[in-house]
Amino acid sequence: MLELTPFTFLWLLICLLVGITYAYALYRNQTHFGESIRKILFVLRALAVTTLTFMLVAPLVKKTSKKIEKPIVILAQDNSASIAFARPKGFNLEQYTSKLQALTTKLSSDYDVQPFNFSEDLKRGLNFKFDGKLSDISAVFRTTNNQFANRNVGAVILATDGIYNHGANPQYESKALKAPIYTIALGDTIAKRDLLIANINYNNLVYVGNQFQIEVLVGAYQAKGLSTKLTVSDNTGVVFSQPIVITSNEYIVPIPLLLQAKRKGIQRYTVSLSPIDQELSVKNNSQTIFIEALDGKENVLIIAGSPHPDLSALKSSIDINKNYEAKIELVDQVSDEAIARASLIVLYQVPSVNDAAQAILKRVANKPVLFILGGQSNISAFSAAQHVLGITSSGAMQEAIAKVQPDFYAFTLSEATKTKLQNFAPLQAPFGNYEIKGPVLVALSQQIGKVTTQMPLLVFSNDGQRKVGVLGGEGLWRYRLEEFQESGTHEALDELLSKTVQYLSSKDDKRKFRVYSSKNTFDESEHVIINAELYNDAYELINTPEVNITLREKSGKSYSYLFSKSGNAYLLDAGTLPTGEYTYEAKTTLGSKPYTTTGQFVVSQLQVEFQQTIANHQLLHNLAQQSGGKMIYPNQLDELPKLIQANENIKTITFEDRKYEELINIKWICFLILTMLAVEWFSRKYYGDI
Repeated sequence: MLELTPFTFLWLLICLLVGITYAYALYRNQTHFGESIRKILFVLRALAVTTLTFMLVAPLVKKTSKKIEKPIVILAQDNSASIAFARPKGFNLEQYTSKLQALTTKLSSDYDVQPFNFSEDLKRGLNFKFDGKLSDISAVFRTTNNQFANRNVGAVILATDGIYNHGANPQYESKALKAPIYTIALGDTIAKRDLLIANINYNNLVYVGNQFQIEVLVGAYQAKGLSTKLTVSDNTGVVFSQPIVITSNEYIVPIPLLLQAKRKGIQRYTVSLSPIDQELSVKNNSQTIFIEALDGKENVLIIAGSPHPDLSALKSSIDINKNYEAKIELVDQVSDEAIARASLIVLYQVPSVNDAAQAILKRVANKPVLFILGGQSNISAFSAAQHVLGITSSGAMQEAIAKVQPDFYAFTLSEATKTKLQNFAPLQAPFGNYEIKGPVLVALSQQIGKVTTQMPLLVFSNDGQRKVGVLGGEGLWRYRLEEFQESGTHEALDELLSKTVQYLSSKDDKRKFRVYSSKNTFDESEHVIINAELYNDAYELINTPEVNITLREKSGKSYSYLFSKSGNAYLLDAGTLPTGEYTYEAKTTLGSKPYTTTGQFVVSQLQVEFQQTIANHQLLHNLAQQSGGKMIYPNQLDELPKLIQANENIKTITFEDRKYEELINIKWICFLILTMLAVEWFSRKYYGDI
């Protein structure tokens, strides 16, 4: 529609006057037409000229359209194994699935029904296989909040037993949802006779020759007075056994036990309970764990001139990695034995302004070293002590924000860590002129204010004899506090320091063909990721030839794959694999020379769906109550459409879309002008004027 403002109306009158004047001038003396014909031609020409002139003024036309959006109803069905495993008495699963599909059809006439199923994550559509290995109820609310933001979400229908063993607490995740939640309470709240390994606490890394403890949480329901036997077996046979008498109908007892690490490598241990009569299932009577036995821990020696809060932050982040053990010593108390035992030396503000520490520098000359600079560092002594970085400084400090370098390849950091590092408070770095002395790898550069500089903040060098790193700033303790305040973790700093220590302390791998899995143990729901690297004679990373790999499960089944090329290296995503112990053999040929490498990993079975079998209907009641919905049972499915219809907040929304466009862009008006001019022309032709 055309909005006529006083300004637009004035222009319309002017254009109408122009059209009438033009038509009058054209037809006032043409008396050979009949009076009626002349009037028609006059009107046609006047309208055509008026419209054409008005279009040249370029008025805006408002277009209004209406869009009706039905209320969206999210229907999420729990597809985890516990739904089919622990059914209440009288519950017919097939009948329930049929009624739920009928409910979906019925609701679709008045609502925009979006069906989902969930286990470890949320997927589109309904699925009634009930074979999910995990239950993440919070994924329903997280996806609803993300995918349907600013949409007319009327209600969420959640069909589950209330048992979750993955993801966040659903009650917290649902608070951001501005729609009622109607819960369908599945599962059984009545305990049945059952034995289970409820949990096993253990360290997945131990050391050969040492004893290590695992704690088995044994559970039993409705089995008072009965007996069972707890056994632990490895590849050689039973290594532990203990009889257990169940003393109550709700029996939960932690049993600590000691095992011996006898062999290096990944060891498989099966923890099991002997079955009892009439128990619900024996699937949860056993669990298998995998523990890697190492030769020994790597020692990291932190040498400092004086106490500093950064030292505690360093030690905490290094000790997170179970392969490493950090020790702090003051510079005047360091023993030769401690230096000899260390795989890496960290010199924290050593040499310092109070002590050039020449003796210490000589004693660690053949060790990998990480220098950390700060306000007490002797910058000139530091510059002379290594061949990585030279700094000319007056002793002043400046604030330096970490800037991640995209071409750094010595190790990789997660995207979350990269983002956090660049948002952390600045470190205190020496102010002065920086000079890189030789071939280096810069992991972090300095951003001063809003200016990204070429001055390194974290830099590494490897001359083939030893590795040296320099962290050019103090204040790591602030990183640790800031991250904990924001996210409740120290993951970013832990990852940065842990990988820095791993890189500097690791021996150079001179193999030209290297293949390694991203971890030694995968859950059966995880994708198995394997990396490969190939180097030419100049030790340049290349990926020209194809790389093949064969995975063999212990039972003999094999899987063959071809690596994809990723950057200058190779990457394989083998997807999810059946549980078991796997070895792999990768092959390639560079020129005429073949290369082969082998390795191993484990895919462990997830049994958490069988470890908790009692439904949590209280959670479902709370979710419904706090959102303004209601909890119902499967036999009340027919009531659900009435409950939703009775909720006055669930209603259709009409959106009015308004937009403005120039009149000249409307094609039918142009066609109308041409039509009027054409009719006029043919009329004049017909009556002999042309």
